[in-house]
Amino acid sequence: MLFYVKHIGVSRLRYNHTEQRPSVEIATQNPVPPTPSVFPQHRMKRFQNGSPLSTRTLCLILSLSLSVLSSSAFSQRQKSYPPELPGASTETYKRVGDAELKLWIYEPELSQSQEGRPAIVFFFGGGWRSGSPAQFQHHCRYLAKQGMVAITADYRVLQRHETLADRAVADAKSAIRYVRKNADRLGVDPNRIVAAGGSAGGHLAACTDLVKTLDESGEDTNVSSRPNAVAMFNPALMIAPWGEVNFDQEKADDIAKRTGVPPQQISPIHQLTKDAAPSIIFHGRADTTVPYVTVEAYAKESQRLGNRCELVGYERETHGFFNYGRGGNPGPAYLKTLSRLHEFLHQLGYLSTGPSGVTPTSSNVRLREPLVNSLKAITERKQATVAFIGGSITEMDGYRPMVCSWLESSFPETQFNFVNAGISSTCSTTGAFRLERDVLSSNPDLVLIEFAVNDDQDAAHSREACIRGMEGIIRHIKREHPDTDVMVTYFVNPPMLETWQQGKIPLSVAAHEQVMEHYGISSVALAKEVAERITAGSFTWKEYGGTHPAPAGNQIAANLVQDLLGTAWHLNKSLGVEENAATKSADAAKPLRKAIDPNSYQSGRLTEVARAKIDADWTVGIPDWKNLRGSMRSRFENLRFLHASKVNAELSLDFEGTAIGLFILAGPDAGQVEYSIDGQAFKSKDLYHRFSKGLHYPRTVMLEDQLSGGSHVIKMRVGQKAERENAGTAVRIMAFATNPSP
Repeated sequence: MLFYVKHIGVSRLRYNHTEQRPSVEIATQNPVPPTPSVFPQHRMKRFQNGSPLSTRTLCLILSLSLSVLSSSAFSQRQKSYPPELPGASTETYKRVGDAELKLWIYEPELSQSQEGRPAIVFFFGGGWRSGSPAQFQHHCRYLAKQGMVAITADYRVLQRHETLADRAVADAKSAIRYVRKNADRLGVDPNRIVAAGGSAGGHLAACTDLVKTLDESGEDTNVSSRPNAVAMFNPALMIAPWGEVNFDQEKADDIAKRTGVPPQQISPIHQLTKDAAPSIIFHGRADTTVPYVTVEAYAKESQRLGNRCELVGYERETHGFFNYGRGGNPGPAYLKTLSRLHEFLHQLGYLSTGPSGVTPTSSNVRLREPLVNSLKAITERKQATVAFIGGSITEMDGYRPMVCSWLESSFPETQFNFVNAGISSTCSTTGAFRLERDVLSSNPDLVLIEFAVNDDQDAAHSREACIRGMEGIIRHIKREHPDTDVMVTYFVNPPMLETWQQGKIPLSVAAHEQVMEHYGISSVALAKEVAERITAGSFTWKEYGGTHPAPAGNQIAANLVQDLLGTAWHLNKSLGVEENAATKSADAAKPLRKAIDPNSYQSGRLTEVARAKIDADWTVGIPDWKNLRGSMRSRFENLRFLHASKVNAELSLDFEGTAIGLFILAGPDAGQVEYSIDGQAFKSKDLYHRFSKGLHYPRTVMLEDQLSGGSHVIKMRVGQKAERENAGTAVRIMAFATNPSP
């Protein structure tokens, strides 16, 4: 991996660190509440015209103080400063000139011992330039529930205080010293204090342990500012050249102007000694802001010196991946890193038990939110509607009845209404249009979705079509039924299994997962679970049962769903979600995220055929199935269709929105339609499907899906026979598919 270096221009503070500093008052007590600021994003710039360095030299750009990390859900909620953090008391630990630096303290529950408790102090990220103590409020709330005194600390930054990194280090050391000095009053064990933080805050946490200088004048240095353990999330641990990892001179000069002291003095890797506190680092392997190679070098050097230093890398994760609200509420990476932090603290003896129920048992369960509303319906209202939508895998007696049985046995006092909205052969496109009729009309508390296999093998959708259908389903639910909880399960067929075993992600799953990540919806990668078990030799495809799973395969699916739901519902207690009313209200009031595809079927609905204006060659009624070629599923046997087979039989329909399609049965005699929108030239669409040869096959054929919003008129007629053997001219419409503007 070769990086190129480019100078990044920033407005520089004209600050001479040898000048007289503002007066400092070391506090002994007292607080004042607040309301967050911005959580910074850091970006790594690559020089496009430079030359690569030698193979033994890696040039890195650690742009820690340059920009705002806008993808953090926390930053979108917290706009003002100082933050107001429900459930925390505040104390001022230090006054510097006009700056009053506070600690927000989360106490363990009163039932727990108030003496000798472990403590953890978090420092926010922001490149020593900006940021807010609100960043780690959720971590604090969780750890306080586990028995720690959990604290999130303020410190001086460039935007608010016109200070550089050295002053941030001094403040961090003051915060640790303050907690230790006041340990008896705070009920803290002075020998079990953890320093923690993210990005620049991770840098500060490391510095409290390693930097022996920069103690604030007037502080009692007989009270140690060193923590007993350190936990760091994508930290900046190398801010000066180190070994084979180097900066060019221009970059080195730039960093030197932002640190207030020579960078090596506050570069954690340069200050490492053999007596460093036990530490753990959580870092995304795809981080381009603080490249993974820097923390690898740090961990290796610390271990060489005989220290305990654990580096936990996360594939494909970028900077800030660990934050609450990233990719969900709370988000899978937040839960994974929090659980691993809990385990680290348990191993040190700071927490009496290990993590329980914070993350799903299977790594193939992606839990992104706590599913609060369905839990309330089940446990408080004692009445809950659970709907399943998908294709034949959902419709059959497979994983669905297994999940239903588990729910009924787990909550025997709850009256459940289970909705089976599975229709064999249907894809997410059809699902988006029938969602309102088949699912939302029942006012569900929980919806389980399954469409990956049919989007792959039946519809053979493009990635765009997979997103357009699935995003339509999710947006429709979240817009019109915001209290409905949602989850998705990805089943598997033989070609998809082969793709998984090659280490790739099937197209339909990748597209659907993009939607889930975008909207923070939890998902179960059953397909990946099965592929891993088969590869490991602990299971066979025959045992799984094929595309339509056997009981053993369906049981795996049901178990993974139980893993997700059980863990999600446990989170309400372990993460304190229900107590955090302010955050919940803010989340509920937030508008939907910008659509991935503005043409997604987010308002999809089935429009009755009776609304069409038809000529005498069209009929509304039940087709004469007994005298038609091909089999037909019983669910359609007594439905009334709008049908015709005479060439040029014509109809028209007034409709609203961006899309128009036909929900049809396409059998061996399926024909073509010719249509015109708003008087434009006629186009032709073949209704026949490759599975129509012996079956009247249900499908939604989209005629147009990128119209301008508003009113439209479609004129449609039966077309000529297609050029294929035994082609017919039949058109059998169950409903028109329309997508009105939301």
